[in-house]
Amino acid sequence: MEDFLWELKTERFLKGEMTPEELRVFEQEQLDDNELKAYVTMSMQLQQAMSEDDWLTHTTTNSHYDTVKKWYQEDDVLEFKEKIKQQATTAFEKPKKPFTLQKYWIPMAAAFVMLFITIVYQLTAQPSLQELYATYATWNDTPSFIVQDENTTNTKEQIELLYNDKQYELCIEAADTFLSTATTDRTNVLIYKGFSLAQLNAHTKALEVFKIISESNTIDASKGLWYMALIYLKTEDTENLRKTLHTITASPTNYQYEKALELLDALE
Repeated sequence: MEDFLWELKTERFLKGEMTPEELRVFEQEQLDDNELKAYVTMSMQLQQAMSEDDWLTHTTTNSHYDTVKKWYQEDDVLEFKEKIKQQATTAFEKPKKPFTLQKYWIPMAAAFVMLFITIVYQLTAQPSLQELYATYATWNDTPSFIVQDENTTNTKEQIELLYNDKQYELCIEAADTFLSTATTDRTNVLIYKGFSLAQLNAHTKALEVFKIISESNTIDASKGLWYMALIYLKTEDTENLRKTLHTITASPTNYQYEKALELLDALE
């Protein structure tokens, strides 16, 4: 079969323009010619890969999907996709030289199909717990005790400075000294202590501190729940993680309510 007839028949086949008799004949030709069959199969795959409208508009609340979708729509990715389309269009033009399907068309189309499969996998793949932890961990969300117009540094300011300087063990010691006598600002100091323990991977002790916060009568009590959830996420304790997230999402006034909803969705 002449090369241009391959292209014309394949195009009509893919568009559904063939009569029943033409379709029967063309299908038989594919059975008789393996190279034609490979050409038609690759053409179908390329057509599917370049028709991204359906999957690109797929609706979901998964934040990981949204991230990859935004990546696919970035200028450099769209520019690369356009170059592939141009190459595909060129491949369908009537060749001036003998047809070189094996040398040019299949490698080019296969590369694009593999790119498409990779993108779809990224869109549908479930992020790991450690990936979620890296996304949602908020150990820098600390209260500030430092007052710019004071000439001396008090104990609370020292706790903050030690934490920011990553001297976590000293920070814990300073926090314990303060908590042994203080009656105010205990929650904020407990946050620094719990954060320092988390940074040192002392997960059990960190959970104990955050539980104290969550069971307090302060306005920041729900912060303890969120920090407990982060520890469960880091240690991959999915059972307690889900329970804690459900507690947080029971009230929209709870700390990190929206993020807790997102995280629950990502775990499904």
